[in-house]
Amino acid sequence: MLSASAVIPWVLFVLLCLVFLAGCGFVVLYFLAGKAFHFIFDRPLPLPAYDRSPTEINQDTIYGRGQNWFYSNRLDFEDVKMTSYDGLSLAAYYLPAKEADTKRLVILIHGWKDVPANMAAFAQMYLEKMDCHILIVHMRTHGMSEGRYIGYGLSESQDILMWTALMEERLPGPLNIIYHGFSMGAATALIAAGSRRLPRSVVGLIADSPYDSFENLIGNLIRKRYRFAPRIFLRLISHFSTMNIGYSMRQISPAALAKYIEVPVLLIHGTADTFIPPHMSEVIYNRLQSPKRIFLVQDAEHVMSYDIAPSSYSAEVDQFMQYCGIL
Repeated sequence: MLSASAVIPWVLFVLLCLVFLAGCGFVVLYFLAGKAFHFIFDRPLPLPAYDRSPTEINQDTIYGRGQNWFYSNRLDFEDVKMTSYDGLSLAAYYLPAKEADTKRLVILIHGWKDVPANMAAFAQMYLEKMDCHILIVHMRTHGMSEGRYIGYGLSESQDILMWTALMEERLPGPLNIIYHGFSMGAATALIAAGSRRLPRSVVGLIADSPYDSFENLIGNLIRKRYRFAPRIFLRLISHFSTMNIGYSMRQISPAALAKYIEVPVLLIHGTADTFIPPHMSEVIYNRLQSPKRIFLVQDAEHVMSYDIAPSSYSAEVDQFMQYCGIL
């Protein structure tokens, strides 16, 4: 039988080994979290030297056909520039209404790793309904807009409010403005509306396939791929985002701000969306206290609701704009 004096060194040795292994594991996790941060937040594509159309456009979807229409009518769109609150040069496409004194403006907001021209299908939809001004923004770190890190709606919401102020200065008012975004663009519109700084000129917003919180979205995606998503890993990614961007993933939460939204909201989501599950729109819907409607499109994958059901989608937009008093 071993004496206590003989056992203690072995216990200490085992404890030291466990501490060492735990430390090594944390170092590895910290390194992977840093890699994950850059994959998630870094600019997806370099800033191009100039804006040009792609050599080929897949027109199998309504978005591809809209993109083809956009580049076919590119000279009708004006390039607009603005400096963001943090000094970035931001770009947008602006199509003026046929009647210069038209009060209706639609601001279209694209999603993550997307191009503004993909929102042209919605521009076509609105122009078929009414004479209106159209602004399609290049989100920061996308297209012709500067930026190193994607804000997933928090930084971008401030950009949208500044775009709104710019258009209010440029166009004869009072304006009636609709925000229409999908995916990250939808989250951006919701966060802007929930900021309690929304101008009175914004009379409603359409959010197609938003996430309830960015932390939940990333957790779901990691869990889907690796079967687990350790909380400490998400916290480490948030640590890197706080260090580099100035805020954590937890702060990017349309659902948390939904109760502050005062304008009508139309939520749209595809039931077959596996990237951003439709229950995330339902969470936002349940927290909204303003006039609201949710439209679920059967069998539509991520942001494909308009492509799957264009007539029903357009009819929902008609009904919403009539409620907002601009159609």
